[in-house]
Amino acid sequence: MYSVILACCLAIAACTRRGAAPPADSGSEPVSHRVEQGPVQAKVTLEPRQVRTSGSVQLTIDVTAPAEASIAPVKIDESLPQDWRVTDSRHNTLSATATQRKERFTFTIEPYLPGRAEIASFEIVCDLKGQASTSDDRVVLHSIAVPVEVVSEWPPGEQSRQPAALRGVVEPPPAPWPWWAWAGIGGGALLAAAIAAFLIARARRPYLPEPVRRKAHDIALAELGRLIADGLAERGQYKIFYQRISGILRRYIEDRFGVRAPEQTTEEFLEAARTAPFMPIDRTDLALLEEFLNHCDMVKFAEHVPDPTQMNATLETVRAFVNRTQSEDAIVELAPDGSTRRVMPVEAEA
Repeated sequence: MYSVILACCLAIAACTRRGAAPPADSGSEPVSHRVEQGPVQAKVTLEPRQVRTSGSVQLTIDVTAPAEASIAPVKIDESLPQDWRVTDSRHNTLSATATQRKERFTFTIEPYLPGRAEIASFEIVCDLKGQASTSDDRVVLHSIAVPVEVVSEWPPGEQSRQPAALRGVVEPPPAPWPWWAWAGIGGGALLAAAIAAFLIARARRPYLPEPVRRKAHDIALAELGRLIADGLAERGQYKIFYQRISGILRRYIEDRFGVRAPEQTTEEFLEAARTAPFMPIDRTDLALLEEFLNHCDMVKFAEHVPDPTQMNATLETVRAFVNRTQSEDAIVELAPDGSTRRVMPVEAEA
């Protein structure tokens, strides 16, 4: 009888033990796994595996490799869930012997939104021969994805509530500008208006190019050069030739000595040249000028036909006269288009 009762009690106890639920897991225990390839081993540990949104988790990677091996720094940024960030990372050597070395990489990670997430696989790279390693001596370990559960700070049942939007700090109203700032703005506006009015008025005025200043003998010699280039003597156009060369000489005398030669007859010009107190022309040059001008008048008015030899001699006579009487102080102010000319004042020569 007692044996039957004892057997029933033992059976009931066994059934009760078999149906009991396991103790609740708090989520604070770490989760870890190992990966290895050849002589390289790595242990990956995450603690805790359940974290609140305001907390952080610690990821530890312990790498064991041969003593001469070189372990590259572990990079996990691309393996983290979106918006998770590493707030601290450390690397130190745990042990080093003649045959083996052990190094630890530690990362402190802050989660973002509540829910289930995982730290994806990342690489652990080890060069077995240190700096002299080749691609054949490199060992690359790939970790296993590590699950993480992020728990909200809201109490159960209130997780659907959303916090009110935070308002930024309200800045105080700006201080009114001082009087001198307004005065400066007003003065600047008036100055800008004055400059604009000046520029508009200047733009409306016709553009007057600056006159050109040249020496009297340079002008005469340049005109003689153009006369030679036109080849009037070779083409037999002697009247045009003598009209132009006479005009060149008369303009040079006006520019050089201030005598209004172009507006005078030959007799009037020669009389003015003889009586001018400041005209430094000796008697020989006056005789040559008289002979030259009379020769020009004969061609222009008396139908005298010169030969090319006379025309060339006339040209050389004028050029020699200009070279003998030239002065660096005889300056002529010309309009840019050459239409008008003004003789600059020259002091009388002794």
